[in-house]
Amino acid sequence: IQDVDECAVDPPICENFGTCVNSPGSYQCLCIDGAYGDRCEINPNDCLNGTTLTEACNTLDPKAKCVDGYGSFSCACGPGYTLQFCDIEIIIYDVLQLIGGTGSDEFEMISMLRDLIKYPSKMKDLVPFMIGLQSRENRTRMSWEVEDMFLWVAYEERTIDLKKDLVAWNDVALGNCFTFNHLNNSERWHRTRSSGAEGGLKAAVKMNTAEFVPWTETSAILTFIHPNTENIFSESSRYNAPPSTETTIRTRETRFERLGGKYGKCVKSIEEVDSYYYDGSYTTDGCLRSCYQDEVQKECGCMDSRYPMHAGTAPCQLPDRKCVESITAKGDVSTWAGCECPLPCENSQFDSSYALAPFVRGRSKCNSYTAKQQANDSSCAEANGEADYAIINVHMPRLTVDIFQETPAWTFNRVLGNIGGLGGIVCGINLITFFEFAYLFFFHLPMTLIFNR
Repeated sequence: IQDVDECAVDPPICENFGTCVNSPGSYQCLCIDGAYGDRCEINPNDCLNGTTLTEACNTLDPKAKCVDGYGSFSCACGPGYTLQFCDIEIIIYDVLQLIGGTGSDEFEMISMLRDLIKYPSKMKDLVPFMIGLQSRENRTRMSWEVEDMFLWVAYEERTIDLKKDLVAWNDVALGNCFTFNHLNNSERWHRTRSSGAEGGLKAAVKMNTAEFVPWTETSAILTFIHPNTENIFSESSRYNAPPSTETTIRTRETRFERLGGKYGKCVKSIEEVDSYYYDGSYTTDGCLRSCYQDEVQKECGCMDSRYPMHAGTAPCQLPDRKCVESITAKGDVSTWAGCECPLPCENSQFDSSYALAPFVRGRSKCNSYTAKQQANDSSCAEANGEADYAIINVHMPRLTVDIFQETPAWTFNRVLGNIGGLGGIVCGINLITFFEFAYLFFFHLPMTLIFNR
């Protein structure tokens, strides 16, 4: 009797990828995991959890679909989500891939990125926190070089050397900054020698507006006017120079000299305060930020990466962010117990006026109202790009300095003089009176006694 191969049929007798094994007068189906039955015809819906569709694919993505498998399921993600269970946004996933993953900090990084998506205004605080974890060299490479920022700079109507006369330094929040007459610069530009625009600083600054991040409020170059012995902060007073304008800043210096010692409390050097982590001379703002860093160190075991810190101190990492935010939530540092930051005994400030004037630079043929004509002329595109810069003009209208100097209301000589004057008024005593008493005692008194005898 010839055996019939029951497995040699089309379609296959065993369903769901089962393997048919022939035997005399019969067959057997070997089922894969997740299927069962005589012909492996039963494949339970793994997307069902009891009688309800599993929520594993919908923890975050409401449009994710569950796809049944064999002893398993997969998720078909909706737009904007990815990974096995559609539980991470694509934009966050792309960021993690760009930075090479975060290891043990991944959950904190994802949480932070979700905060940024939900509250974009937090970007200004969180991005500096992340950038502060980079080395100074990496931060410097991430920002603009001097050639990227300046077309030219002139002082006293003479072009200066961008490399030699501008000192480059990096701030976590501000990026690369370039200072004229920086405290570490020993070049020839030290004092203003003439008033007016002819004796001031003028610069043509590239805007590169296409490179501005979308969460910035304005497209502008920040200009700070400050004493060259003092450092600035991201919160310091600044002037915004928008593109296609000439920004004129007229400034005037005011100096303050305070009495210390027995007359009051002021600081002459940074050694007089408990902590000071900034370069340059002492300022009250720098002292307050140093107090803040000490408090973060005390509570979190690290220091805020957005501000200067003590050498050798570890910067706070992403898992420490909530601890750092709890310190920031305490409010005004000047009200904290143990933080004493008096005014400096000597300091200066610049009081400035600010004016803007738009300017137009371009070829006359590019000023046509016909957009098509401009679009077909490549030279017009170049001319329009040339307007992506600003002119900044800083000068002193008058070479005068206002000086406010504290003087003691009562000196030792003045105290003696007032005591003597008051004594003379009260007692009627003065130098002539002393002579009159002496004359009376030595001459008139003996004669009076003899006369009485």
